[in-house]
Amino acid sequence: MSLQHFSHQHPLVFIESQCHEIEKVYCFGCGELVSGSSFGCVQCGFYLHKQCAEAPAEMDHPFHRNHNLNLLTRNPYEIGTGTCDFCRKPCENFVYHCSCNLDFHIKCALFSHSIAEKRNAEFQDIPRIDPSINTGNVTEELKKAECFACMKPLLDSVYFSPNCGFYLHAKCVDLPAEINHLVHQEHPLFLQFNSQRLSCKICKKPQRPGFVYCCSLCKFALHIQCVTIPTKINQPFHREHPVLLQNVNECLPCQICQETTELDDVVYFCSICKFVLHIRCVSSPPTIEDKLHHAHPFTLFPRQVSYCDACGTLGNYVPYICSTCGIFVHKKCISVPRIIKFFRHQHNISHTYFIERREHETWECRVCLDEVNTKHGSYFCSKCNYIVHVKCATKESYWYYEVDSTEAEEETDSDEPVDLREIVAEHS
Repeated sequence: MSLQHFSHQHPLVFIESQCHEIEKVYCFGCGELVSGSSFGCVQCGFYLHKQCAEAPAEMDHPFHRNHNLNLLTRNPYEIGTGTCDFCRKPCENFVYHCSCNLDFHIKCALFSHSIAEKRNAEFQDIPRIDPSINTGNVTEELKKAECFACMKPLLDSVYFSPNCGFYLHAKCVDLPAEINHLVHQEHPLFLQFNSQRLSCKICKKPQRPGFVYCCSLCKFALHIQCVTIPTKINQPFHREHPVLLQNVNECLPCQICQETTELDDVVYFCSICKFVLHIRCVSSPPTIEDKLHHAHPFTLFPRQVSYCDACGTLGNYVPYICSTCGIFVHKKCISVPRIIKFFRHQHNISHTYFIERREHETWECRVCLDEVNTKHGSYFCSKCNYIVHVKCATKESYWYYEVDSTEAEEETDSDEPVDLREIVAEHS
């Protein structure tokens, strides 16, 4: 039996596996030592594994629906060597190539095609390793390795033996080829190689090579691990309705971190109450301790309140509470500097949670000229009765710098003119 292969000028003759026992020869297709049946030209010393010889010259790959992959005998790039988008190793022999710069070793293309076609029988002979049992002889490389498909640490789950040439969790060969997701209801999402290097719409992180669930028509992609995020949750600080994972076409503040969402961000949202939570904020730490800025720990409080005692800002939010001091603060206000040097004032000004005032007495912010509610936080100079809103004092990073307690004690009472802008700039 012979085969005329496009990569060689002579017909290739079928060779039984036992014929290679005397002489070691290498496959020109995958570069590995020939074992098992092959096709070869003995005259030229050209050999191909049977699997490599019978690989199609053009492959319609289910994980790359945009174009077909073409089998090339050499690196398609004029400068440098291509890298396999499956195993991340250099492509030095035959390569399946797509015009969108997607490249695969011949074995990687065939193996991933088997995954896509759910031909699980082809994986039965590959040993599986359970990291919870096999704790010995774990190399540093394995500790750093990530599963090609889900990009999570390889040692997080049962994985195929690296001797197969891939870092892959066993569970990832059973990923569904097509899903419907609440965040993208217009079209189904298909499991694809991320040839367009699209960022994940949920976590916004740039995509490295690997699988994503993708809608090529809309250029919409989700990481595999992000697909598993719950689409509906109940929160103790929003008990009226559940919050749903969805795109929000409004710029609204997250109820925990107070950062404003951008248009089309994917967040947890209650459209009835305009209640927004970033995905990352759902798992905010229950306790935060920052002794540099406050003597006691703060605990996440499962209710909404209307005022922040640290910055005095009005508006419903989910606070952290210091039960010792009885104060509620924004998460970001836990680290409000105790003492700052502000470019508009001669002396250091100190953060205070309240100021006692006489009846009918009002305090005006020296920056915005609006009234300061002294029942809540502000920056204050007791020497001059100088007061400013926290948000006004810290609006621009170059307006102030934080002063430690030692530097504050060394401050003099001199009223000589000082160029405060230069002082602040030196500390910026």
